[in-house]
Amino acid sequence: MKIENKILLALSFSAISLCTYQGQAFADDTDVEILNFVEDQRKEQRQAAKDEEINKFKKDLTAEYERDGIKITDPTTAPIIFEGNDIMYNSVTGEVYGKGDVKITQNYSRMTTDNADGNLNTGDVNIPGKSHTIQVSNPTLNIDSDKTHYNYNEKTGVMANAKGRIDNRYIFGEQVEFYPDYYIIYNGTMTRCPAKKPDYYFSADKIEIYPDDHLVAYNAKFFIKGQVIYQTKEYTTKIGANSDSREDWMPFRIRWNDDDGLTIAYDYTQNLMDNVNAYARLKYTTKHDMRNIYGVGWHNAGNSFNIESGKYEDDDDIWLEKEIAYIYNYGQRIGDSPLRFNFRNEYGLWKEHGVKSWHREHDLKLMHDPIRFDDKGKIRLFPSIGYKLVHEDYDDSNYNSLYYDLTLLSEFNDDLVGYVGYHYSRVSQENTLFDYGLNDYSKKLSAGLSYTIDDKNRIVVATGYDASDGLKMRDLDYYWYHDWHCVQTELKYEQKEDKWSLHFNFLNF
Repeated sequence: MKIENKILLALSFSAISLCTYQGQAFADDTDVEILNFVEDQRKEQRQAAKDEEINKFKKDLTAEYERDGIKITDPTTAPIIFEGNDIMYNSVTGEVYGKGDVKITQNYSRMTTDNADGNLNTGDVNIPGKSHTIQVSNPTLNIDSDKTHYNYNEKTGVMANAKGRIDNRYIFGEQVEFYPDYYIIYNGTMTRCPAKKPDYYFSADKIEIYPDDHLVAYNAKFFIKGQVIYQTKEYTTKIGANSDSREDWMPFRIRWNDDDGLTIAYDYTQNLMDNVNAYARLKYTTKHDMRNIYGVGWHNAGNSFNIESGKYEDDDDIWLEKEIAYIYNYGQRIGDSPLRFNFRNEYGLWKEHGVKSWHREHDLKLMHDPIRFDDKGKIRLFPSIGYKLVHEDYDDSNYNSLYYDLTLLSEFNDDLVGYVGYHYSRVSQENTLFDYGLNDYSKKLSAGLSYTIDDKNRIVVATGYDASDGLKMRDLDYYWYHDWHCVQTELKYEQKEDKWSLHFNFLNF
């Protein structure tokens, strides 16, 4: 998939999740993105390993409940269990005191400390000293704090000097307040980098987090390698299940290549009302100055409608200006089948190479979940098919295109991954008014290999061939990926074009 489609998906919804990655979703002429897809999957597996303590806690607590004959049918009415070496309890007033190895448990949440008191009738718990809290979900917690007060009945509480993980974010806050549907961090920091000294993080006077929806940070400062690179009075972004991108929380992208020079990009989104947001994709390049995109979008139940304008760049470094564009997108899974469809319409005034035209495009795409050829899913086929109709006002031309994609991926072992793909489209740069967002040629064969040298380094060789010209090699690209804790550098050399590029990717764990 070219950049125009990637922008559309980012502004509307994630039509293709990692587990249903499609063959046509590649961002490079050589389809190298499928190898990065495998790496993303492995990062998710490493993330799951970090949840081992929480998973073990849930398993052990389930065994304790079974041993003690405790059945939790309704988590909202689950009993508060107060344990310790020395316990005093008043069954009339509900007051309870505990010393020595104190454990306070409700449902799948537990606080451990040396000294605590509370009231089982009101649901209040006070911990005057240090404590550790672990919770399975809503949100997932694994944090330490110096002082804690929590009310289990009201689902509200406050912690002082809290540090640890909340969901998939590493946080510190001088004070953290919990409410039934959200929590607030005061004078704190947040990152998704697990290093002792995170490569990147942001701090704020106040951070409001609404799980699986959005967060708002006030007086936010963004740090890379300990240096402030950006600050704003208010920063808002979608998170969790509502996020358009797994990297939305860090809104910066840094790149250098021969065509654009140094590029610094920043994404900004502001919610206007339910399901409506305004956004700006700001991009500065040393060779082209500012190349920004502005828009307003609506999204609901798989539907999205966006009005936007700006300057766009595809993977071939082709720039396109859209003075105005109206984009509608709808995508859904077809029942319980392995099939998804996506219907996209765009009408806009396009300008490229001095040519200006009202561009009308209709695109219907059918995608199949990866077809597995072995029990472990190490060999997978990614198929898709679609049909696109394009009309250009400039010369009254029409382009009707059937296209399909087949890519076979094989994970030979933990270090070596390879792929081969075939892509056909009746429309290409060879026969259209605009070059932006199209393959160079109609029939493309791609192949590549990825080899993991060690935990920090990976090399890739990716190729593209013109299948309509005797399999003439059109692209030969070399990549070196190096991880610096939580920042990855991607060095790319395109041999056929004699071009270099360097990307800095903020890794999510």
